[in-house]
Amino acid sequence: MRTAILYSEKLREYDLGHVLSGDRYGAFMKVFREKLGDHPAFQVVEPPTATHQDLMMVHQEEYIRRVERCESRDPDTPLNPGVIRSTKLMAGAGKLAGELVHSGKYQKAAVIGGGVQHAGRHYEKGFGVFSDVGLCGENLMQNYGVEKILILDFDAHAGDGIYQIFAKDPRVLFISLHQDTRTLYPGPSYQNPMGEGEGLGYSLNIPLPPRTGDEAYGYVLDHLISPLAREFQPEIILMVDGSDPHFIDRITQMGVTLQGLYMIGARVRQIAREVTEGRVVSFNGSGYDPRGILFPLGWLASICGLAGIEISLEEPYPLPPDLHSDKGLERTRKIVEEIRKKYAPYWKCLADS
Repeated sequence: MRTAILYSEKLREYDLGHVLSGDRYGAFMKVFREKLGDHPAFQVVEPPTATHQDLMMVHQEEYIRRVERCESRDPDTPLNPGVIRSTKLMAGAGKLAGELVHSGKYQKAAVIGGGVQHAGRHYEKGFGVFSDVGLCGENLMQNYGVEKILILDFDAHAGDGIYQIFAKDPRVLFISLHQDTRTLYPGPSYQNPMGEGEGLGYSLNIPLPPRTGDEAYGYVLDHLISPLAREFQPEIILMVDGSDPHFIDRITQMGVTLQGLYMIGARVRQIAREVTEGRVVSFNGSGYDPRGILFPLGWLASICGLAGIEISLEEPYPLPPDLHSDKGLERTRKIVEEIRKKYAPYWKCLADS
């Protein structure tokens, strides 16, 4: 089964004039083609632009209208007509990716540049305007009868906007594995919420200390994410991924390597094979390297791990002398045990162990 690569040259307009620049999307496709050529496992698909009615599945109309007037209330997310066109395109890519995978035409899909984490139903935030992840999920539930969705967020930042969109919905199990917010955006005010109302217990935030390495991520996948996925039995997995957990990222402080990013994708592939018949939509957009080397390789590592494609991955930068694959593992074991106790009333797999 092939993996769809949702990509458009028009995404170059998603340029905020700071670390999120519009040349990142084309840079990825260049590396993708250099490394893989016309690999039969992948097919590039041109996404459509999300319509007003599409956006209304997730966002309030007043908010959509304000965005269309280029009235931003977040200094990190400046708006102009090009940004608005491209963020609608990215949202449309998320919607189509879910449809392609649900239909069985593709087993997996990757939204290049996607993974809007911080924007909520009525606000822009943290480089994000319209939620491609939210639209993908809402469209599948509202229009295709999907009853259970697992969202796995491996971005180094906590997915507070995704949380806000789905906090009350028990059809969505949201797991965000991120750098401790006491040390990174969105900041200490985000206190690892568990969900609200009927959705209580369906949101798990797993805060890891800075410099946490590959083995700790594997431990969380094996001891928390895998058993929860088996118990929840989702019909599809939405995976927010990218490069910013990598040790060289300029705005985060984690310790994952390219092999670690590949491993995360591969472990999710294994989970999906067991519980969703392989169905995964991946959103690959994070990663901030001033030399533009890291994020294309990180996205490629994740996508190839998810698709089960072997690829040579050489680190473009030397590993820091204090960084080892088991960095942060001891602390991560304790965090996992704390989360097991906290969520045992909601999940049998966590109460039994």
